[in-house]
Amino acid sequence: MRREKGKPALWRQIEDELASEIVDKQLEPGLRMPTEPELMARFGVGRHTLRQAMAGLEAKGLIRIEQGRGTFVTDSVIHYNISARTRFSQNVIGQGKEPSIRILGIEQCDSLPGRQFADVFEGPLYHVRNLSYADDIVICLCDAYFPKALFPNLDQVHDDTKTTTELFRIYGISDYVRDVTRIRSRLPTGEEARKLELAKSQPVLVLQKLDTDVEGRAISFSEAVWPADRVDFIVDTRAVGSGSADQLDHAMLSKSRAAE
Repeated sequence: MRREKGKPALWRQIEDELASEIVDKQLEPGLRMPTEPELMARFGVGRHTLRQAMAGLEAKGLIRIEQGRGTFVTDSVIHYNISARTRFSQNVIGQGKEPSIRILGIEQCDSLPGRQFADVFEGPLYHVRNLSYADDIVICLCDAYFPKALFPNLDQVHDDTKTTTELFRIYGISDYVRDVTRIRSRLPTGEEARKLELAKSQPVLVLQKLDTDVEGRAISFSEAVWPADRVDFIVDTRAVGSGSADQLDHAMLSKSRAAE
């Protein structure tokens, strides 16, 4: 492949051609891309030129490069609705995908991390770390905290088959609401990148949330890390009442287009 006079640089031409194939679904979401040597042979270019093209595709969110696994076409974005009664399973099932979780560990701790919500719970907590999936694609790494006084022996009860809603029902909590949601963006840590199967250069969205029962009693807190190119958060602002300025500042409810 040679650059003709008046045409874009070779790497840009390769980027555009592959981008068109991805957009037209010739390269389907989730598909593992051809290897670097295969693409170099296809376009007749060197490694440096090809890597420039791939970097451009990654920056556009069209591919994800996973260290040690290869390069994959970005999967379809999950449109995730956040409201007073957000439920993970409902969001995923509503888009024709199968939700599942994998618990990475359950341990006890004395308090929540950080200062923002440190005084929400009194006494020891159960800390549950898990990965959430839509079909076989990991979309969330979550650290959830439950007061031990409300959830005795949770480490013996909770497993991969139970959703949060099911877990609450076991302990007599038939309904609950999302009281606070806080959203921010950053780059992932090395551990987060490995567990979420994404490059360290790909941004993530961090959601902190506080759940309460119908009586307003805090029952769980979680901090979840989501790959920004796999989810589109849509916040239902109708769920925001006439709370105090301090409450609204805590909530930071907003509409966030995660892929942008």
